[in-house]
Amino acid sequence: MEFNEDEIRAMWNEFFSRTDYGNKLNEIADEYPDTRSIYIKFEDIENYKPLFAEDFLKNPEIYIRVGEEEIKSYIHDSEKHIHLRIHQLPRDRRKEIRELRSVHVGQFLSIEGIIRRASEVRPKLKVGAFRCSDCGGITKVEQTGIRLVEPVKCAVCGKTKPQIKFTFVPEKSEFVDTQKAEIQDNPENLRGREQPQRLMAYLEDDIAGEIVPGDRVVLNGILKVKERRVFGNVRSTEFDIFIDVVSIDKESKELESIEITEEDEKLIKEEARKGDIIDRMRRAIAPTIYGMEIEKEALLLQMFGGVTKKMKDGTRIRGDIHILLVGDPGTAKSQLLQYMAQLAPRGIYTSGKGSSAAGLTATAVRDETGRWTLEAGALVLADLGLAAIDEIDKMNATDRDSIYQAMEQQIIAVTKAGIYATLMARCSILGAANPKYGRFDVNRPLVDQIDLPTPLLSRFDVIFKILDRPNPERDKALANHVLEAHLAGEMLQLEEEDNIVVKQFETGMSPEFIRKYVAYAKRNIIPKMSDEAKELILKKYVDTRKMYEETKAVPITPRQLEAMVRLAEASARARLSDIVTKEDAERAIRIVDYFLKETSMDESGIIDSDVLYTGISSRQRSVMERMELIIKSLASSNNGFARKEDIIEEAKKEGIDEAKAEQILEKMHRQGIIAETKSGVYKYVQV
Repeated sequence: MEFNEDEIRAMWNEFFSRTDYGNKLNEIADEYPDTRSIYIKFEDIENYKPLFAEDFLKNPEIYIRVGEEEIKSYIHDSEKHIHLRIHQLPRDRRKEIRELRSVHVGQFLSIEGIIRRASEVRPKLKVGAFRCSDCGGITKVEQTGIRLVEPVKCAVCGKTKPQIKFTFVPEKSEFVDTQKAEIQDNPENLRGREQPQRLMAYLEDDIAGEIVPGDRVVLNGILKVKERRVFGNVRSTEFDIFIDVVSIDKESKELESIEITEEDEKLIKEEARKGDIIDRMRRAIAPTIYGMEIEKEALLLQMFGGVTKKMKDGTRIRGDIHILLVGDPGTAKSQLLQYMAQLAPRGIYTSGKGSSAAGLTATAVRDETGRWTLEAGALVLADLGLAAIDEIDKMNATDRDSIYQAMEQQIIAVTKAGIYATLMARCSILGAANPKYGRFDVNRPLVDQIDLPTPLLSRFDVIFKILDRPNPERDKALANHVLEAHLAGEMLQLEEEDNIVVKQFETGMSPEFIRKYVAYAKRNIIPKMSDEAKELILKKYVDTRKMYEETKAVPITPRQLEAMVRLAEASARARLSDIVTKEDAERAIRIVDYFLKETSMDESGIIDSDVLYTGISSRQRSVMERMELIIKSLASSNNGFARKEDIIEEAKKEGIDEAKAEQILEKMHRQGIIAETKSGVYKYVQV
């Protein structure tokens, strides 16, 4: 049923009179122009008159125009223009961008998504004032398009062009603030490999400037079309769609976009009560990938994350867990990253090379009209989620400079072209890197083999080495697992779901259930460290540090202590427990222990964090310093040069064996400390 203008006017008047919105209008009128909008819940219009609400969705422009006219009449002031903003449409009324079709043009829609880019707020001419060159009178023209429209005739003297000329008078014209933004489908709502769709959005007046890239929002507005131009001014029959935004609903809660029903909540609590929930969920992670039990356990805990702390002085301690996988090609790193990006709520998979101008972080770019626009990269789009970055060692220099701040402070600052903006990047990072030389050399430190700077490497809570080394028993088990996975896939193609091969890959937990479980835990569980867990982590840290007295190597740093805390909190959260128990602390210690032994052990079997972050153990550094002194001494008495045999001879006198001396010489040469001028002759380089 469609209502005419008089009926719509009468219904708006009755609505304001019968509801509390009438009182709100009077309050807004008193606060005008500081407050220029009245926000009305769609639910209240529906409760007032369902037919009125339904017709509004189909013909919103006339309802808003007449409603705003009626507001002027209701407050008895025609000079005050108060915007009518309808918001909070029910979830079932929302549309996804990829579902928009021509039938939706002109309708009032609610679009949920993430802001990909947003321009600066700039004034737009609403009513232009023009001065006549003959009489000096002012003629006003309402501006509707993107081109400035001048009057044809003077409103004062009546003369027309080309007898007279008009001069634009900005101070007598009316302007309105405008902002252009681009909204993109939420990544968690995409099906399989579906690409996210985008939609342009235009915001005016007091809602302009309310959004920044990375915001999760619901834009309520009218879907409109804009004519395309091809080859200059040639008009096309194809049109672009955009949303003329009426109101914005921002997500107030973390992971609010994942809907969890009462039935879901009941099932989640039942699964948690059964016990061994972490082991069962770990087995459900990428069941077609063989082994990697500890790695999968850490990835599971990464999804849950630790607790983010906000101190009274404004300090923020991150709870998100960052994990790096480094290893040989063909060890399923990329497959694991893609799986985690699909499994985790708000997961995004990208490459270190970046897929746009924004790359991994964010940047300011010019749009087609020449306006500077902030564009969000992968880490901003993954805010409150997980960013899986493949080939993280291949990222460009700009991202490398920005990612330090993104990993620890979890913000990204953009300063370009007069724009200064701080975007949120509160996400866990799961990175994967390949060795520079094709395969890992177990005899060389990790830092020498991947192209990542030490400060960046140190920001990862856990680093796993995934090596492909021949082992008859393991090779047979892996090959059998891969072949069974292929066979199971073939059976599914033939729709033989009851086959025993297919059933062995069934985990009993669907990805949808795990996603909801994680979202529920992150939304509702804030675990507190028990005294028992605290003492266990404290003892582990202090006892490990004591090893320095014997080895003169620093085996663990405060960064790993924080990693243990985050992993223990994540373990408690995964069990839906409000208390971090001894069991959670033991799990965290086991993961950190495994990572340190794999990545920080020197050639003599001593755990030394210097090996991980610098590639040189404390013992090697001591030997290297002695070797430097030997080379300097020999060079000073031989015109700046030192022969290899003389260096080794002197090293033997210092108690350094020949093999060790040659190894250190090679390392010093590789690091540029010394230069080989000719075979067997070295020169010390000042660094």
